[in-house]
Amino acid sequence: MNYIETLKNDLAVLPNGNTFNLKVKLIERIIASLENKQLPKYHFPKLQLSESEITSFMQKNMFLSAPEFEKMSTDLEKFDHDLGELRTYLQQEFGYWATITQDFVEQITIDFPNQSFLELMAGNGFLSKGLRDLGVKTYCTDDLSWSKHDQTGNKLLTEVESLDAISALAKYGNKVDDVIVAWSPDREEIDVQILQKMRKLDANFLLIGEFDGATDSQEFWNQAKLVTDSRIKQINRVYSRYDLVHDQLYLVK
Repeated sequence: MNYIETLKNDLAVLPNGNTFNLKVKLIERIIASLENKQLPKYHFPKLQLSESEITSFMQKNMFLSAPEFEKMSTDLEKFDHDLGELRTYLQQEFGYWATITQDFVEQITIDFPNQSFLELMAGNGFLSKGLRDLGVKTYCTDDLSWSKHDQTGNKLLTEVESLDAISALAKYGNKVDDVIVAWSPDREEIDVQILQKMRKLDANFLLIGEFDGATDSQEFWNQAKLVTDSRIKQINRVYSRYDLVHDQLYLVK
């Protein structure tokens, strides 16, 4: 049973489960885009059930007998749990870690217009795909080492040059206006090396991650200087924070 079938089965056993059909349809659209090697068009809404949604649904089913109500509560909890598995599913199935959508990438080009980009550790190249689709000069690089372990590097959306991050900076760092990294692993300190190299270059360092959380090493967050910038704030308005992971775009010095 695939992920969408699991969600649909969850709804099928809930009384009036069609109340939540829109959530499943949105997820279907997201998955369809990625299967077609396209970015989802729009940033994701919060998909797990809110407290008010849970309360409202339970109130509408107060007529159930005690055993039926208990089963409904259990089934609703399972549905909410399965909604929360979307991020893991997208990571495992598509190597889709940061929530890169068309409207997010477009906003980057609006606030950083007429600029060129270097993406480091690009994985399947979601960011570069979005930038290139908008006609932006973009160097997309990754040594594809993760391709041995999961779909990251195995389902490319755009051409990715096989270069590790430091080699890519040496080759292209002086040729671009912006260097961007999304979801650097939290147990590796390559991000610290990147930060040190970036401080010697005349380029913006843009990073998508979760501060002191799911991405980047602790030493990186200790050393990084996060710049307050109205452009970054504007871009983050269309970056998806749809579950418990609070990642966003940062300008780093």
